[in-house]
Amino acid sequence: MKATTTANTNIVDDTNQEAIDQQAAEVGLGVIVAVTAVSGLWGATCLLSALAQNGAARLVAGWLEAIGGG
Repeated sequence: MKATTTANTNIVDDTNQEAIDQQAAEVGLGVIVAVTAVSGLWGATCLLSALAQNGAARLVAGWLEAIGGG
């Protein structure tokens, strides 16, 4: 009887640990997605700000200068 109880306890512990691991992975993925979304929104905001301040031609010229090092 004791061996069966110990085996069942080990199975339950393993199942609980797997559930905890799965939830931790989901939380980690959620954090990564949220940080990526905020970063993308910030980049889009900066691009639109530069476009509004300088116009499309100067924006492209500035980008080419930054890439080309000129």
